[in-house]
Amino acid sequence: MQNDKTFTQKLKKPTGFLLFAIYFLTVIFIALSFVFLFIKTQSPLIEILSYVVYGLSAILLGYTVYTIVIYFGNIKKGIVKAIEKTEFGKKMLSHYGFRTVVMATISLIINILYVGFHIVMAILYRSFWFGSLALYYALLVALRSGIVLYQRKKGKGKVELPETIELKKYRNCGILLTIIPLCLVVPLLQIIFLDRAFIYQGLTVFAFAAYSFYKIIMAIINVVKSKKQIDYTLKAIRSISLADAFVSIFALQTCLLFTFSQGASYQIANVATGVAVFILTIILGVFMIVNANKKLKETKREEQNEL
Repeated sequence: MQNDKTFTQKLKKPTGFLLFAIYFLTVIFIALSFVFLFIKTQSPLIEILSYVVYGLSAILLGYTVYTIVIYFGNIKKGIVKAIEKTEFGKKMLSHYGFRTVVMATISLIINILYVGFHIVMAILYRSFWFGSLALYYALLVALRSGIVLYQRKKGKGKVELPETIELKKYRNCGILLTIIPLCLVVPLLQIIFLDRAFIYQGLTVFAFAAYSFYKIIMAIINVVKSKKQIDYTLKAIRSISLADAFVSIFALQTCLLFTFSQGASYQIANVATGVAVFILTIILGVFMIVNANKKLKETKREEQNEL
């Protein structure tokens, strides 16, 4: 009886070898689950075995998530302590603006690689689809790079009247976001008249799916957070990221539906999503323009009152 209690307590908060064994078995059974997905056989024994593996994978994965949750506080503290040992890490944790610019720089690098990838795909497959997507991301790269360079100058104290400049840059980003969606016209016309779609080869579609969902979730979270910020260039970065995520979801949906759906119904869904992305991006740009103009008028009025 005492042994049962001890074992239960260990399961509630596993440590050491038991925790390692759980993680190891989770990886093994998830790998086996993927193996069984690709096995084509009518054998009842293999089918039963596959269900057992799927069940154990689900149980182990759930338990693994549970262990991560209960140890999350300790893990977070350890990571924070490690990061705080460097000046860069301290600044990343304490300064929201600096953190946003660093993440925007990383996104900029990824987008540059993304543009290169789509240019290569456009050339290899002679695809207007990938060409239009490359153009869209290239314009976003131009927007991001301008904001990042401005933030670097601002950090070095080389910018005068930052509030007015930031509002104008925010407005300019809004203007460009109302123009950039025109890049989506060609893909939309090809969906309607030529039954085309973005195609990612092999298993790359799953990588792009995971990345696209990550982008849209993080973009929405960051846009909500940026509402509290008074730095309009940081708001611009968040809006650009949201526009980026919109098109990633559109490209992913067209690929998945074209690959896995049957019949012509997926065309309607793709056109609907494409038009929605087109309109939402323009609305986002118009909102930025209106908001910036309103704030610029308020700033000008305050300056006149001071005189």
